[in-house]
Formats: sequence, structure tokens, C-alpha cells
Amino acid sequence: MPLLPDQLGDFVTLTLNNFKRKSWVDLSLDKQHHVYASRFLSGKTRTPYQGGGQLEFKVQKTNTGTAKFSELYSVDTTAVKDLMVTAKVPFCKATVSFAYDVDEDSFQSDRETIIREIDIRRHSAFNDYFELMESALWGVPASSTESPRKLYGIPFWIQKSTTTPGGGFTGGDPSGFANGCADIKVADVPNWKNWAFNYKSAGSRDDLVSKLRKAIAHCYFKAPKQFKELAGGKADSDWAFYTTYSVIADLEKLLESRNDNLGTDLMKYSGSVVIKGNPCVWVPELDSSDAAANPIYGVNHKTLQVHYKKGRDQLWHAPQKAAKQHTVREVFMDSWQQIICMNRRRNFIGYVA
Repeated sequence: MPLLPDQLGDFVTLTLNNFKRKSWVDLSLDKQHHVYASRFLSGKTRTPYQGGGQLEFKVQKTNTGTAKFSELYSVDTTAVKDLMVTAKVPFCKATVSFAYDVDEDSFQSDRETIIREIDIRRHSAFNDYFELMESALWGVPASSTESPRKLYGIPFWIQKSTTTPGGGFTGGDPSGFANGCADIKVADVPNWKNWAFNYKSAGSRDDLVSKLRKAIAHCYFKAPKQFKELAGGKADSDWAFYTTYSVIADLEKLLESRNDNLGTDLMKYSGSVVIKGNPCVWVPELDSSDAAANPIYGVNHKTLQVHYKKGRDQLWHAPQKAAKQHTVREVFMDSWQQIICMNRRRNFIGYVA
């Protein structure tokens, strides 16, 4: 029995999260997989936030420098310094929608047909959303004043640099952000820089592999006295290494060259590249956005996460009438979130300069 037009709104609202009907094949996506969807939607890389319009956290930029050796009757010295700076990161909002006309033939059919049609349109909206977020994850906003505000992607936090080809803490402020990442300028806080290096051959133990080893070692900082550390953790945990297909392929060949017992499997190491026990992940988006540089991002996920507004994460709204189209219903999803890096110097990038 068909539903009446005034019944469709409630029907759509009630079925948005109950789609377990017939399946179909989706040929709409060009990327093989999406890092944002697979890595940043759950677990330790995603954190709820209940507060205002921006994220804030404290960064200790220096020490007082009062430690010294002493003797009997030595004169005491002390000092007071401004030790802290506040990092500030604004939220951004993403939205997506789908629409339907209550006079469409499919919406004058049986309930099964209506559910299937809504499911397809909702799925398409999710595809659009995740394509947008994946592109933003591997991009950099044009400036601090850009409107609408965008996601602060991984290349925003982990900056390239040609200053020290062999590797060094030289990743500085992003272009267009006069106050630096999270309102902290590297001129004011030099230790806010990320590690960066250049390489020529991805399949060389003496080039990329050697520089990766050096980068990982230098990006591990451990306080001599334990404290309530934001983004703290062990040296080898929660890393991921994101790069292009070309780099992955060269690293797989390097693994093959080191093993004389490959057997009959021509692709024994396909998808098996790990660095210090952590995955080396192919990012299809980098193949289109930064293929010439063949970057490899060393991301410590204890320091770099998505923070979202509690109750405003992928929030679907009830269908509403479109302006000047009384039979058209629009369904919107909003999401408030932002990527923050709480410790840039525990991350690195290597690339072909």
C-alpha cells in the first residue's frame, strides 16, 4: 500500500538507521579506500569534545632553568618564567544532504521500494561526505581567514621542508597562517616544529629506509619524570605511515630482495609492509594530490586525532520542505569536528624535493 505524502517525512526519519534490506553494487567511488573513514571514525583517534567554538590545550614551551650544583652556604637563586602557551584550534562544520519528491513514482510504491530508494540516496550522501573529508584530510586550508573553515589536514600539521635534506626539526608554520599552527609560531616556540627530510629512492636501504629509522628515533621524546602528558605513550605504539602506491611498491620490492625463500607466491609481501611493527598504508588521495613528491607521513596517532562536538557528529535532521517546492523534502546531515595535533615534533614527513 502506497504511503500518503504527509506520511513520508515520519517514515524516512524512522527508517534512516534501519536499512537492512536488499544490497547493490556501488561504482560511484574513484578511490580504492578512504583513510578518514577507516582510521578516524572510532577508537583512540576520535575524541568527543563538549565546549565552545574552538579546541584549546596547554603547551609547555620552556623550563625555568634554576637547576645548579650547590655548596655549603651557597647563595640561592630562583626565577619565574612564563612556561605555558595555549594552543587554539577552531572547529569546522561539514554538511551533506539528499532530497526526494513525494510525487516520484518510487515514493508512491510499496514500503520496500521506498526504503531501498532512501537507502541508496542516503548512501550516496555518505559517499559525498567521506570523499570531502578524505580530500580535506590530505589537504591544507588556504589561510586562517578562509570561509567556510575547512578541516586542518595532516599536511597542515606536518609541514614539508628542504632546509635539512638528511632530516631535522624544520617543519615550520603553514602558509597563510601568520600565527602558526594552533596559534603557536615556531619563532616563539622552536620545539613546535615537526621533523622533515628529503629522499631520492624509496627502495633504498641507505636512502629512504635509513632516513625513516632516523626520523622515528628523533621523534620519540620521553620525559625523565612522569606527568599528566597529553598525547603520551610508548615509542613504537600508535604509529602509521601514509604514502603513495609508488612508495609502497618500492618497499615491497625491497622486502622481496631480502628474502631468498619466496616460494611460489609472486606477491608474498603485497600489503605487508610494516615499519617497527606499524602499518605502511597506501593513500589513493596522495596519488592524485601529491604524486610528484611521493610523500611518506609518519603519524603518531596519540598526538594527531579528530575531535568532534558531542551530539553534533554526523547528525541527521528530520526531512523538511524545500523552499518554493512544496512536494520536495530535503534531509541534511551536519558534523562539527577538527583535526588537532598536540605534539608536532612527534611526527614527520619525508618526500622527494
